[in-house]
Amino acid sequence: MCLPFRDLSETRKRQLRYGALAAAVLLLAAGLIVLTHHTANAPSSDAGHRPTSTNTASRSPATPPANQAATAASSDEPAVISAQQRDEAVGLIADARKQASAGNFSEAEASLKKAETAYPQMPEIEQARADIEKLKTPEGSLAAQLARAKLAVEHNDTATAEAALAEASRIKPDAPEIAQMRGALQAAKEKAAQRETRIADALARMREAVAKHDLAAADGALNEAERIDVQDPLVRRARGELARARGAQQSSQN
Repeated sequence: MCLPFRDLSETRKRQLRYGALAAAVLLLAAGLIVLTHHTANAPSSDAGHRPTSTNTASRSPATPPANQAATAASSDEPAVISAQQRDEAVGLIADARKQASAGNFSEAEASLKKAETAYPQMPEIEQARADIEKLKTPEGSLAAQLARAKLAVEHNDTATAEAALAEASRIKPDAPEIAQMRGALQAAKEKAAQRETRIADALARMREAVAKHDLAAADGALNEAERIDVQDPLVRRARGELARARGAQQSSQN
């Protein structure tokens, strides 16, 4: 069967167009394959700039942890102060203040220097030195002696209180604070005398009861004396007397 010339011409044209399209597709695919292969084999653009791990390690070795700790530690850091060193420094500062209060300023400064050796740069040392400098003035010395007298009066230390007031009178005889402190000292003396009288009376009654072998009454009298001042030496001595009397009574009964 024969096709007309016009139909044959159209068919041929379609064949040519399809063949050209297929060839173009093949060329495009081949180009993509070549480009992909070239890209896979090409070196990365960052390869020339990024150092290898071997080079990095050779240029900048890792610092061991021990060396890092040593580097971080500063030679300017203050030394660690032990509790014993601090206690020693505190004691020396207290000595310096007492020495300065008594007017021994050279001894006070020597104590502060020892404190600095025990505990360098301790803030309390400089504070004590500043306070001692104030004591060297008449006003500071007077205030120190009055404070010393007040503390002695509160602790029933008559001798120390009188010595401090005598020193204060030497510095400024007409200071009104001296007269006030003398009044406080006199009141403390009278109170102490009354206390001693009451203790003596209670102990006398205790001994009378012991002589009568009334240990219950003796114990009651001694308790009364202890309520007045349990630390009084006479009271403590009386407690021993009563214990011996009780022991002797028990022995006689046996």
